[in-house]
Amino acid sequence: MSLVVVLFDGPCTLCNKSVDWIHSRDFHGDFSFASLQGKWAAEHLPEHLKSEDSVVLFMHGQFHIRSKAALLILEQLPGYRWTRVFRLVPTFLRDLVYRIIAKTRYMFFGKGYCTFVSGERMLD
Repeated sequence: MSLVVVLFDGPCTLCNKSVDWIHSRDFHGDFSFASLQGKWAAEHLPEHLKSEDSVVLFMHGQFHIRSKAALLILEQLPGYRWTRVFRLVPTFLRDLVYRIIAKTRYMFFGKGYCTFVSGERMLD
């Protein structure tokens, strides 16, 4: 299988909890993880995405952001293929909700670093 990387905001508690949630449901070990502030992102993330305030998914040689990245991640997890139904919602609406959450995540969830993912699945 090709490399699939979830890039997340390292100091974001909500992001870290989300990565923990993905990691605990990724029974086949399909996902690797990297902080947007880390070495893997610095070396591989295109310049135009380095300032994105979004989860980034690298899959099949392409980068995906915001709601598309979140949906693609969910669709890869066992038992969550049903989330494809959210593709029926126009991207601009999905991304609007995503941006609202992204702008308020520190206020509601605070800051904290990811400590659970280790070894070969953490690329930084």
